[in-house]
Amino acid sequence: MIRVLGLDIVGPLVAYQLLRSAGLTEVWSLVLAGTLPGFGVLIDYLRWRTLDVVGVVVLGGIGLSIILALLTNDPKIVLLESAALTAAFGLGCLLSLATRRPLIFYFGQAFYGGRHSSAGAEMESEFDEYAEARSYWRTVTVVWGLTHIALAVLLTVIVQTASTGTALTFNRTVPWVLTGALIAWAVWWGERLRAERPADEQQTAD
Repeated sequence: MIRVLGLDIVGPLVAYQLLRSAGLTEVWSLVLAGTLPGFGVLIDYLRWRTLDVVGVVVLGGIGLSIILALLTNDPKIVLLESAALTAAFGLGCLLSLATRRPLIFYFGQAFYGGRHSSAGAEMESEFDEYAEARSYWRTVTVVWGLTHIALAVLLTVIVQTASTGTALTFNRTVPWVLTGALIAWAVWWGERLRAERPADEQQTAD
């Protein structure tokens, strides 16, 4: 949680203000401030020697911001990168329903320490063994997909109508608030389903 606040929320906002105060242009202040979440990906890579789906999304967003800045030199276009990735993520969630495991399953696995952790391995086992687990992850993925598509629309409106600083603050805070709410709901619902599982199935899972 501290790393999220430092590298994903507070850090980029503070860095943007410092870079602007130092005389850097809006667009490159946005780009450089937006690289801070990449340090979190680097920390995870050095720790686990693997790159999970969350890291891929973060690095992809940083790379896209740099490309957009070079091509357009327009801060609004760079800010819209967040809306584009959010929409792509939402669409990816819905499209992943046609695959063996939906996208949010992998994000949930990363949340619990990745596939190399005991919790991550247990999640894979439960998904393969129980129809209720598969239904749970597919339903959660639908909710996340539709919610993020709606968020992408809202982000686009904010970027087009608000100042760069306001849009950046919105981009760095609201998606995390929404993510926190979705995670809390998913965890609550998952624990409720576990509690309702017959005792013999719980013993088998344990």
